[in-house]
Amino acid sequence: MQAYVDGRLDKRRGAVVEHWLDAHADEASRVAAYRRLGEQWRAAYAPVLDEPVPASLLAALPAVAPRWPVLAQAAAIAAVLIVTALAVWQIAEPHRWPGSVAAELLQRAEIAHTVYAAEVRHPVEASPAATQELLAWLSRRLRMKIEAPDLDSAGLSLIGGRLLPGDTAAAALLMYEGQNGQRVTIYWGPEFRQRRETGLRHAQGVQGTLVYYWLDDECGYAVASADLGDKELLRVALLAYAQLEK
Repeated sequence: MQAYVDGRLDKRRGAVVEHWLDAHADEASRVAAYRRLGEQWRAAYAPVLDEPVPASLLAALPAVAPRWPVLAQAAAIAAVLIVTALAVWQIAEPHRWPGSVAAELLQRAEIAHTVYAAEVRHPVEASPAATQELLAWLSRRLRMKIEAPDLDSAGLSLIGGRLLPGDTAAAALLMYEGQNGQRVTIYWGPEFRQRRETGLRHAQGVQGTLVYYWLDDECGYAVASADLGDKELLRVALLAYAQLEK
């Protein structure tokens, strides 16, 4: 799809993609957004191509240096900027939930967070002292390996978890808590797995709970909190995503 947006497909392959996009309005909208983003980046940075190289950079170069490494570095920097922009745009992109697998995942994750994060005495079924036993038990019940991401760098510690029911399979909830009592949950829903991975995405629940979620071929995951702000929860979600998708 990205090759199509960049105009790198031959006519035959490009025609196949165009035919497919005609029948998939959501994906066609995404492609159009990619193209607009590319145009905006070109418009914003085109003037830089005409700027002279700063004297301080030229002075730092060896007296005789081949030109291609400099160009290669510049191309690499540009590629990183573009990929980063696309990733941020994808996370920030608003999504329509009705009728989708993600909508059901979002609803269940929000309900689980709302119900159990508010509990004072019994928010979880197992304490941090029994973490390994808890994870082993949940892994057996969900028939997949359940891991607890390390969120210490975000100021959050695991306080336990619990088994949850689902329509066709069991689900799990891990709960973390900060020093000021703020809580974050990670919902595991194997019944929401899908062959096509979504990458990390953002949503806001009906009751105001913030959620970052992703789906892959093993499970649907949702990181939720009603206590953290968007930027704080994004940091937590990125930590969880990096560890669970390694």
